[in-house]
Amino acid sequence: GHERRHYATMTGVVLPGNRTVQFREFPVPEPGPGQVLVKMKASTICGSDIRAIYREHLGKGPEGYQGVIAGHEPCGQIVNVGPSCKEFVEGDRVILYHIAGCGCCEDCMHGYMISCTSPEHRKAYGWQRDGGHADYCVAEENTCVHLPDNLTYVDGAFMACGFGTAWECLTRMNVSGRDRLLVTGLGPVGLAAAQIAKSLGVTEIIGVDLAEGRLKLARELKYRDAQPLVDHVLPSDEAALDNIRMLTDSLGCEVS
Repeated sequence: GHERRHYATMTGVVLPGNRTVQFREFPVPEPGPGQVLVKMKASTICGSDIRAIYREHLGKGPEGYQGVIAGHEPCGQIVNVGPSCKEFVEGDRVILYHIAGCGCCEDCMHGYMISCTSPEHRKAYGWQRDGGHADYCVAEENTCVHLPDNLTYVDGAFMACGFGTAWECLTRMNVSGRDRLLVTGLGPVGLAAAQIAKSLGVTEIIGVDLAEGRLKLARELKYRDAQPLVDHVLPSDEAALDNIRMLTDSLGCEVS
């Protein structure tokens, strides 16, 4: 069965911006209308966190940190459901999409809450609203995604932002078997894009990067039936453009 709350307070992590973290006690929050309370099981750290808010509070606008509980890649189990929720129930295992929008602007209505145009209502978990680096997190029901049983909570936390970002860009480009894909940067998000692209039908992927370790890993990774995940792995040097042209009969890639 799922876990219920036993305590009135919880420990959460905030970021003073000096390369340290602070553990503080907070009241366990109550979900409001259209919200759920999630018992955190995993909460990972994104590269954007390191760049913009962990070391110094450099983020501006959508990346501006408001002193909230950190963590925008949360995954856990719902333990309390607020009024007016329509789909999720106590006990559901969920990934949290990392940004809650107004729900009413053009981008939100198309499912792109990351591009919400409301300065008042667009809030990212761990940046402008309390996130996953705590025992519990209040989440908007419409940011919850069911976590399949064959994935662990750690899998879900890693996928929430990284795979979600790659999924959005590839589906916006409508990639298919007609396309060759160029992936610039073979870090976690780039490799996620390669995996998703192969599943969407892309048959040829060219990847470039500067880091030798990432190039080596990309060359080693396999997709299905021992197929390479990235078909052509190239260093991002002065010869990269000529090499891409050679591999594509001078046509280049349809999507990148």
